[in-house]
Amino acid sequence: MNRTLAVLWGLTFVALAQADTPEPPPAIAEPPFKLPLLDGESRTHAPPQGKLERAAQPDPRALFDLAMGCYPARSLFRAEIALEGRVARRQAGADALNPAEAAAGSGASYVGVVARIPLYSALEIDREREREFQRRKAVAGAVGALTQTLAERAVVARKLSLFRALEKRAQERVAIGVAETGEQVQYLKDVAELEGRLNEARAKVVEARMTFVGLCAEGMPADRVDAYIRQFTRGIE
Repeated sequence: MNRTLAVLWGLTFVALAQADTPEPPPAIAEPPFKLPLLDGESRTHAPPQGKLERAAQPDPRALFDLAMGCYPARSLFRAEIALEGRVARRQAGADALNPAEAAAGSGASYVGVVARIPLYSALEIDREREREFQRRKAVAGAVGALTQTLAERAVVARKLSLFRALEKRAQERVAIGVAETGEQVQYLKDVAELEGRLNEARAKVVEARMTFVGLCAEGMPADRVDAYIRQFTRGIE
């Protein structure tokens, strides 16, 4: 009898202890990890429509002639002007430099402006031809760099729009569980690389434009060349 009562009291105590113990709160489900897109924009995975649009190109010969015509005017003589001063010593009561003026009581020193013009020799002509060749070479290089960069930028921009669509598609595939996050990460890296190449192309366009401006005389000649180039670089810089 006593044993039965003890068992009943034990069961009652265990039941009361379990009743007083609060139940743990339900676990809050964490939202699934979602890797954002590189640019963070909200868009669909629809690819760009249409075909590759080639960049508008300046006429190479027109740009070359325009740049060559805006060079600063060349000086054939390259005269040098110098301020020259000279002091003479008196000898036996007369000025060694100009005895007549010394005898008249004028000073024994003077200051004058002297112009020096070198002779235009055959060697100087050859040098001028070499400088002209270097100028033409510099302009031709700038024309080629600008046209190549404009063409490359159009291709990179098209490729970037395609990979952005693939990046968004990979994000949606990861969200529904049919692809691993690594698929989206790979496209994210490709988009980041193409963004860098697009920035490089933009910098090269600016460099080429500033090269033409630097080759020209300041003022109207440089502004004329700059206005012609900006017809093809609007929306890039």
